[in-house]
Amino acid sequence: MSFVRILLRAPIFIALIIAYILISLFWRVWTKNQVRRRHHYTHTVSFFCKAALKLLNFRVHVVGAPHREESFLLVGNHLGFMDIFVLASQHPTLFITSVDMRQTPGIGFLTEMGGCLYVERRSRSNITNEIEEIRTALRQGFSVALYPEGTSSNGERVLPFKKSLLTSAAGTGVPILPMVINYRKVNGEPISHKWRDYVCWYGDQTFFPAMKRILSVKSVDVEIRFFDEIDVHSEEARRVIAVQLQELITSNYSGIPMPQESLELKELH
Repeated sequence: MSFVRILLRAPIFIALIIAYILISLFWRVWTKNQVRRRHHYTHTVSFFCKAALKLLNFRVHVVGAPHREESFLLVGNHLGFMDIFVLASQHPTLFITSVDMRQTPGIGFLTEMGGCLYVERRSRSNITNEIEEIRTALRQGFSVALYPEGTSSNGERVLPFKKSLLTSAAGTGVPILPMVINYRKVNGEPISHKWRDYVCWYGDQTFFPAMKRILSVKSVDVEIRFFDEIDVHSEEARRVIAVQLQELITSNYSGIPMPQESLELKELH
């Protein structure tokens, strides 16, 4: 049945990508104002993410949904590219991603058509300009998503936060909105190591095999929980805010259990 689902879903998913590209290209050519164009991009991404999640039978459960008319620096855990679909389907958002992703054939073009902001994770030499670009987007009324782990994880735990971009909201009047994503069920079964690679994208996994796994599943239940806003008044508060956010998100992340044999090996070491 999983093979049949792939055959049925793949052509529709490809059609959604083509439609997304065509509409985004239209906005790129038609709208000369960059701010207005980015607004069109975020709403286009949101629309197609909703359609894709419906196709894939992702059931999204939202707790504490933010006010749609407000903008935020959204900060949360990161498990893979489906996190982006889940968040964008609920709140039109600009996403921060790496320069490496921008340079990846195909995927880089898709991120550009989504209005993504790019950072160089391997070097801090341009950090001041990157922070200013994020602040500009926030002042312009966009919500911006930041994953301070700096990469996606295998779901066992929340990785340590990188602090450098966490004060991007300082001086903009835009608060940080913490969030946490928990995948609850896959194919009706509680999330476990068995299903980990169907929702997480990490390490040296390549995109197309990961996408094939997602197309094959019957259903996914995922929860996205939003918390109280945090106002950022100064860059000096970065360390305090980073600790506060790490504790909040870690304590509300359920984690994907490791297999018993892995736990036993870990205990031996």
